[in-house]
Amino acid sequence: MTETRWERAALALVLTIMCASRVAAQTCLGLPSFANGSVHLNAAGEFPDSANAWALGIGAGRPNNLFANVGGGQVTFEGLDEKSSFGFLEFGVQIPVGRAEVCPIAGGTFGAGPDDADAGLKLTSRSASAGLALGVPVDAGSLRVVPNVAVKYEYLSVKVEEVDFEPTTDTFTSGIVDLGLGLILRDRVSLQPLLHIPFGGDEDEEASFGLFASFSFGWRAR
Repeated sequence: MTETRWERAALALVLTIMCASRVAAQTCLGLPSFANGSVHLNAAGEFPDSANAWALGIGAGRPNNLFANVGGGQVTFEGLDEKSSFGFLEFGVQIPVGRAEVCPIAGGTFGAGPDDADAGLKLTSRSASAGLALGVPVDAGSLRVVPNVAVKYEYLSVKVEEVDFEPTTDTFTSGIVDLGLGLILRDRVSLQPLLHIPFGGDEDEEASFGLFASFSFGWRAR
């Protein structure tokens, strides 16, 4: 892997690991509430420049209470055959504020790749994030529309191990604003376009677009 290709892959990894881990599930993030189903199956796609990321997750929680989510995904890079895989854990708490819902949120990821076996190159990554999310539901019959915004601080470290060289670690920090418009049908199924806007980061990062889908099932809250 040439230096230019490595730099491009590292920057894409920063964006996708940070953004594609947004697979949580509650009103503050424009998704079905936990009132009708305490378990959510979620899927997300993220499409920054030079990469594509996909993630699946499963979450659980109760209305106006704690929630948690766990899952994993894969990142593919333009111009590279190698891929990156990652797992994530997220948690938070739902707080009703009038018609709105506010959620302090935090999470972390661990990623592996993209590796280059021919060059003896191995990459691993770790990230952590924390912030606040706000959603305001608007009912329209069986459809609920939830404009929402999340503001987070993100930290990512990427460790590079190469044969005959000492391992090196690069760190990246950034703020992220997520803008979403949740379209929720019968409080069970949701589809949501997302816009991720980085700010104050260590690198010149561009806004990226994503899609998020969620299906609620399981027991009703009592």
